Amino acid sequence: MKKALFITVLTTVSLGLIGCEAVNTANRSAMSSITATVTTSAESDSAPVKTETAAVSEASDEAAVPMKNSISTDTDNTADWKTAYKKTLTEFMDSDNYGEMSTWDIQDIDNDGTPELLISEAQQHIKGVMFYYYENGNAVPVLDDNRNPLRYGVYGGVLICPEESLIGITDVKQGLNYSVMHKYENHRITFVQRTLEDSGTVGKENVTYTVNDDTVGEEEYNIALDEFSSKNWTAVGNQYTFDDLSALD
Repeated sequence: MKKALFITVLTTVSLGLIGCEAVNTANRSAMSSITATVTTSAESDSAPVKTETAAVSEASDEAAVPMKNSISTDTDNTADWKTAYKKTLTEFMDSDNYGEMSTWDIQDIDNDGTPELLISEAQQHIKGVMFYYYENGNAVPVLDDNRNPLRYGVYGGVLICPEESLIGITDVKQGLNYSVMHKYENHRITFVQRTLEDSGTVGKENVTYTVNDDTVGEEEYNIALDEFSSKNWTAVGNQYTFDDLSALD
């Protein structure tokens, strides 16, 4: 059963500050927390980020659609990864992390012909996506820098750009607008870029623009933001509920 859900992404950022110096300090703290190795904890609601790519969930009310990239049709290989992924989903259903709002998806993130398995614990703001890849008959979790299963995204979803093997996040929280982009290759992620600006908190006159933790001018910030927005993002992660594993038959 397909889920037509609108996905946003987020990490925790804390404010409650007075003065430009304090704002700059908060921005650096927020930027440090916006990484793919965190579980993207967050609280309450978020506002949509305006982007130029309709595939970015914040800019579209349309459901995330299956990727059109080529998934392997080799009978033996397909049967193998489908069997491995179904086993992993069944085991997840027996775990404490499973709930009524849990969802899953299959997407070929690195466009190599064999899709990754995406598991979303819940469609809550604080929940991201866990990634698994197929290797030697098993579904293997993608790990973060601490060797723990990677969780990336919010509301059980994430943005992907398989043409360039990219995953991404974009969101607004408490007046902070941010985006994050990572490369997914060889079953690991590497940092590409992140942006942040705080006009919603301090006003346009006092806004601070940040790219990769460096304070920059508005023009340089917009160039970086346009680079993120230019990607062919698709929102994924909520394609199926756990009462429907037929895509793996």
